[in-house]
Amino acid sequence: MTSLSARAPKRLLAAATTLAALVAASLLGAAPAEAADADTITGKVTAPSGVEVDLDDVVVLAWVPGARGFDIAGAGDVASDGTFRVWDLAPGGPYQLSVLDTSGVLATSYYAGTGKVTGLSSGAKTVAPGATNIRISPVASAPVTNVRVVAPAGVAPSWWEDTLGIYVIEPGTGRLSGFTPGSGLSAQPGQPLSAPAGLDAPRTAVPAAGGTDVLRLPTSGLFPGVGYALALVQDGSDASLSRSYYYGGAKRAVTSSLADAGSFVAGNAVDVYLLGATAKTAPTISGTAQVGKKLTAKAGTFSMAGKVSYQWLRNGKAISGATSSTYTLRGADHGAKVSVRTTLSPTAAGYGQAVKSSAQTAKVKAGAAPKATALPKITGTAKVGKKLTASRGTWSLTGLSYSYRWLRDGKEITGATKSTYVLTKSDAGKKISVRVTAKKTGYTSGTARSASTATVAR
Repeated sequence: MTSLSARAPKRLLAAATTLAALVAASLLGAAPAEAADADTITGKVTAPSGVEVDLDDVVVLAWVPGARGFDIAGAGDVASDGTFRVWDLAPGGPYQLSVLDTSGVLATSYYAGTGKVTGLSSGAKTVAPGATNIRISPVASAPVTNVRVVAPAGVAPSWWEDTLGIYVIEPGTGRLSGFTPGSGLSAQPGQPLSAPAGLDAPRTAVPAAGGTDVLRLPTSGLFPGVGYALALVQDGSDASLSRSYYYGGAKRAVTSSLADAGSFVAGNAVDVYLLGATAKTAPTISGTAQVGKKLTAKAGTFSMAGKVSYQWLRNGKAISGATSSTYTLRGADHGAKVSVRTTLSPTAAGYGQAVKSSAQTAKVKAGAAPKATALPKITGTAKVGKKLTASRGTWSLTGLSYSYRWLRDGKEITGATKSTYVLTKSDAGKKISVRVTAKKTGYTSGTARSASTATVAR
């Protein structure tokens, strides 16, 4: 373990220079934006009205659909009048185009058609090499996203010394979307980078014993309302940024798996916990997987002391309000598989949470049928032309719905499905009864039959 601020500035500086060189290599010898050749895409970037931005700080990046990390296919800087030329592209394509403002005034925006932009590559419109007059109108950056790197006072994981920078990426794809201070492009390609401020920034105050170290990295250049992840890129990573630790989600420690990375919305505060508790064993569930039955969760073991909280899941999705160690199965659970997710919040300061889910139950069976604790009753005179009325009886469950079926000498009377029935000539000399069916979502239906009337008089 090392101190959070005990880092070698030269290592981060070299990493940032290397990433800057990827763009610089695409720009060397680039001509002004004129008529495009078969291996170029030209166009113009227009800043939003009322937004002051130096377009010399903006680059246009070309991506092969599905590209990850910083694996760009080409790049072009933007002239002061907004024109750009992305050149030396492989023939055929097609390519997605994004605008990246290294000053953070404009949001990283993807071309989505004339006059349209989007914050994520999934909504980008592709462009073939040779295209001209591509008009890209990026939006202004969301409010500053306050990224904070958190660790116990004086302690950081051993891999922290190999961290080259913290990059904003797309969830799922890992594609580069922006930089935190001190990471990436802090000068124009070919020029020296300024000393990085973020990862090597000193503490603003000496933390108290048992406190935390916090590095504050106010980050701009993100698309309003869009969700992002963070990659803590490690020394030796390639252009795909594959060797990284990722933001683990709210209050959670970082993860080494992009698939497990958490996301945040641009403009919000983001706490990146470098260290956290780990789950040694998974929680377990006891009880019968049947609607109406109670399940009980037992937390597994963790590497640290702390408070355990629970969240029950239905087919992997959180069940609203189900946050205690016990859960009574509901009608909505019928046919689903239920599990529980436990979260340990460490007692020690500066550590992220550990999260572990149980195995799923078998598919939840339907609940036992409700039973009539008092049978339905018929009131009225057993005489042709008179109306009979059925009560539904009293049942063992609440929240039931009821249906009725009238019977003549035990056989169903066609169409007689209301709680009342007017006796007809066909009923004369017969005895009438009623069958009530009680239903509830997720439960087997229950039935009960009344006693029969006296023989119906004419």
